[in-house]
Amino acid sequence: MASEASDNPAAIPEGHSEDTAVAWEEQGWNGQSEDLTASHTQHSDQHQEPTISVDPASNSATSGDPVSDDEDAAEYDPESVTFTTTAPVSVATAPTAPVEPESEPEPEPEPELPRPSKKPKTAGGFLVGSSDDEDEEDTPTPAPDTTLKPIPAPIQAQSFSPSPLQQSTTTQDLPAQVSNDQNATNSAVNAAAIIQPFTDYTGNLEDRVKEDPRGAVNAWLDLVREHRSRNKIDDARAVYERFFKIFPQAAPVWVDYLKMELSLDNFQQAESIFGRTLLTIPDVELWTAYLDYIRRRNDLNDPTGQARQVVNQSYEFVLDNIGHDRDAGQIWHDYIHFLKTGPGQIGGNSWQDQQKVDVLRKAYQRAICIPMANLHSLWREYDQFEQSLNKATARKFIQERSPSYMTARTANTQLENVTRGLRKSELPNLPPAPGFAGAQEFLEQVNLWKNWLGWEKSDPLVLETDEPETFKQRVLHVYKRALMPLRFYPEMWVDAAEWCFENGVFSKDGQDIGLQFLVDGVAANPESPLLALKHADRIESTHPAGEGDAGKAALAEAVRAPFDKTLGHLYDMIRIQKEKEAAALKMAREEPEGESSEDDEGEIPERLPQQMTKETRIKALQNAFAAQIQMLSQQISYLWIALARAFRRIQGQGQQNPPTGVRGIFSQARAKGRLTSDVYVAIALTEWEIYHDKVATKIFDRGCKLFPEDEHIIVEYLKHLHSRHDATNARLVFSKTVQAFKQKAESNPALLSKLRPLYAYFHSYEAKYGELAQIKELEKQMAELFPQDPTLTQFAARFAIALNL
Repeated sequence: MASEASDNPAAIPEGHSEDTAVAWEEQGWNGQSEDLTASHTQHSDQHQEPTISVDPASNSATSGDPVSDDEDAAEYDPESVTFTTTAPVSVATAPTAPVEPESEPEPEPEPELPRPSKKPKTAGGFLVGSSDDEDEEDTPTPAPDTTLKPIPAPIQAQSFSPSPLQQSTTTQDLPAQVSNDQNATNSAVNAAAIIQPFTDYTGNLEDRVKEDPRGAVNAWLDLVREHRSRNKIDDARAVYERFFKIFPQAAPVWVDYLKMELSLDNFQQAESIFGRTLLTIPDVELWTAYLDYIRRRNDLNDPTGQARQVVNQSYEFVLDNIGHDRDAGQIWHDYIHFLKTGPGQIGGNSWQDQQKVDVLRKAYQRAICIPMANLHSLWREYDQFEQSLNKATARKFIQERSPSYMTARTANTQLENVTRGLRKSELPNLPPAPGFAGAQEFLEQVNLWKNWLGWEKSDPLVLETDEPETFKQRVLHVYKRALMPLRFYPEMWVDAAEWCFENGVFSKDGQDIGLQFLVDGVAANPESPLLALKHADRIESTHPAGEGDAGKAALAEAVRAPFDKTLGHLYDMIRIQKEKEAAALKMAREEPEGESSEDDEGEIPERLPQQMTKETRIKALQNAFAAQIQMLSQQISYLWIALARAFRRIQGQGQQNPPTGVRGIFSQARAKGRLTSDVYVAIALTEWEIYHDKVATKIFDRGCKLFPEDEHIIVEYLKHLHSRHDATNARLVFSKTVQAFKQKAESNPALLSKLRPLYAYFHSYEAKYGELAQIKELEKQMAELFPQDPTLTQFAARFAIALNL
């Protein structure tokens, strides 16, 4: 922006961990436990079954394998991996709001800020509340509904069209609302409305934006509106600045901020806003506001002509940046009108007259090649303009420009159909969880943006060959516009970056725009593994290759940076979920039997039926939080696996101290905890498939002890033993596992279903390489465990030829 402004006066510049370290020996490895959760993570109430895992090397220990199971078992502390947190956490009950004097004046109507559509709030892919509630009440969900709590009156929902927040110099009070809690008593439902003081209302809004800054968009806008309605301009300005740290491309709100400053004649702050937004937010309304400001500050009646020159340069600056937008038709119309009112006479003979004709002709010819809503009227004006000069030459110019106009007109019709129903100026919303309210509508908007991008990439204006830079500019412009409402949709950031990489798109100063897309995407979605993986992949592909160990270490650190940021955020999300679980469980335990809290403070995505017993509700809460934490643990595990593979490519097998290569990453991952069995499987297979190191068996053995009810790692362990031609120990592991599962199934019958993949794999292996008696014995056991399965299916499975069953 600064470079643009220096040459163009129209541009306004601005600027979790174990006490014992994991020891990788030269020929072996000592195990270490970690903090694990959920169904595929270590549970605090799970009993370790060392007898089901067999380490063939343990029968003849060598100096290279100094680790024993007893030593590992001494290290592991099951209490450190509790699945749920039941420690009580105090939860303050909101005080009843006092009544304001009745003499306060009634609030006056005021133009509203743009508000997003109603969608469930999510954080990191989890539903934390519905934005529908935000339209119904402007305070957080009250504590258990044994006491009536007044809440402020609902503020009318607004459309997405941007509207200015006008400055009010009169003190206004909030309207009242009666609590409408469905679980409250009839007397509570019919309670009188109580007006809530300003400090309580703004405090509730502050609590909402603090708890969920990305999801509480309505609370942000209501907070600004409240400050402005009470003439607290400095407070409103502070809220605006905090809002833009999270929503830096919310163009409608930027426009409202700008209008507030201009209404106060704060031109310096207005110019600062232009410098911060113009080159990063491709919004026609914002650029139009810039033109309005320039024209306001430059009187065209200036006899020196300097003001007109500044306005003309501003128009050129705006059209170069936003003129190809379909909604820029009015800017083109105003520009041509501005040129017509300039010095000189159309049709005159002086040099000034001829210069005016040339400038107008150039503007018309640029405009009629762009698909815009007013394209036809601009073409008609151009035709009349040429006819008024010279009918003979008019025919020549019209014939030359007619093909471009016809192409643009056809493209305009197609583009109108492609973008019909698209909300271009919508504020960004967290994607609703699949199956919840708003999810289908959100996906429809995503598909509309993708359709528009696909249309531009098909090159309907035939620009890719003759004007490649214009073609790239148009596609890039649509990506930037799409990412304004889809800021929290990581897939779109990755798609934009990938397109830039494939087409070699760079800025005028040589900046890699694709890489900048990834950086901005990570800033907007720090919990996204997709963006972290793509960013790290780009760094590994383009980072300068250094020499020796120092060069490898530099590359490894650069590749690791995106992983560390996302992993840190995911670990924080688990910590927050555990805190919320503790608070919700405390509330549920303190709740009288037969009652149900209204919303458990928004912690669980659905309300619990009132007839449920307290124990059932507590169990439901624990299961819901466990599911969320399990999802986070899976994402953490996948990132550790990807990081370990990247470090293997860079530093090889590595070591523990200092942590290098795949072994260093595995040690650090186990120290941080929250891993699933996938990490053990991936690392063990890496050790065996690439380095043929027997430590892989030790890793499998440790993993089976930590995850004794995880059928996935046990199947992979069996495959590993068979790859080592160790059928004896594989048969032993299988039989011990089946025996352990059957014993546990007496208290938990659901465990029997986990035996299905174990029997399927072992039956397949015995059918190919075992004896008939063994095959029939397995089929007999399968028929007893799974009587619903047809016997013929089991028989047919003997003769399957697929490599992986």
